Amino acid sequence: MDNQQRKGGGQVNLQIANEIQAEQEHGRQKYGKGPNDFGHDDLHAREDWHQFIADMNERARNGTPMERRQYLIKVAGLCVSAVESLDRRMKGNYER
Repeated sequence: MDNQQRKGGGQVNLQIANEIQAEQEHGRQKYGKGPNDFGHDDLHAREDWHQFIADMNERARNGTPMERRQYLIKVAGLCVSAVESLDRRMKGNYER
């Protein structure tokens, strides 16, 4: 089953969640040392994350529906990576 019941009656689309996770792994492979390398993500300042997300979101405004969807998956992957990086920073009590 692709969807899982959420609290409040909504659905979590697991296919989309898996695509976002795959996009994150692709980015870590491309820019880091592998799909489980979080060090590269943690090198970015908070302003970097906002710019990365804004740039990719701008790309999502144009193109075919499939192209827009692909860019939105990238936006979502960047957002999740930014939150994960922030969480690691808060646990380590350091700011970038």
